[in-house]
Amino acid sequence: MHRREFTDSRDVLETRDSDYKEWARVQSLKSRLDEQYLKLCVKKANEAEAISQQRLAAAEAEITDLRQTLEASKRNKARLFDTLKSKNDENEAYLSELESIRQAYDDMQTQNQQLLLQITERDDYNIRHVLECAKAKQLQDTLLLEKHNMEKKIQQSSASLNFYEMKVAKMEDQATS
Repeated sequence: MHRREFTDSRDVLETRDSDYKEWARVQSLKSRLDEQYLKLCVKKANEAEAISQQRLAAAEAEITDLRQTLEASKRNKARLFDTLKSKNDENEAYLSELESIRQAYDDMQTQNQQLLLQITERDDYNIRHVLECAKAKQLQDTLLLEKHNMEKKIQQSSASLNFYEMKVAKMEDQATS
């Protein structure tokens, strides 16, 4: 029995030793597994960081591009604002010039109306003058005709007077003879 106890205790020791070895092996495998898991996590973290760095670089590049675009837009806005202000100034000048032209046109219209009134008055005066001239000419012609008729009558009367004077003189000659 003793032998058997010794064998049992040896078996127990060997089993215990084997258990410790197995436990140590399990612990070693666990440690390696943890190490592999950590390496894998570090690798994934490094890959994620690389991807994040790439995204960050892309985002920074995009931000730089957007800033450049924003600056270009600001410059373009300022240029367009200056152009718009210039166009507004030009429009104001055109409107002022149009107002001056409109005022000059209105003044010309008023002046034209006054001139047309003067022309109408002058035409009326000229028509009256022409009519008066025509009447005067007609009166002159009538008077000239009357004068001519009177001169004929005077000539005829003078001829008759001469004839009667000659007759009277003949009669006086006959009466004295």
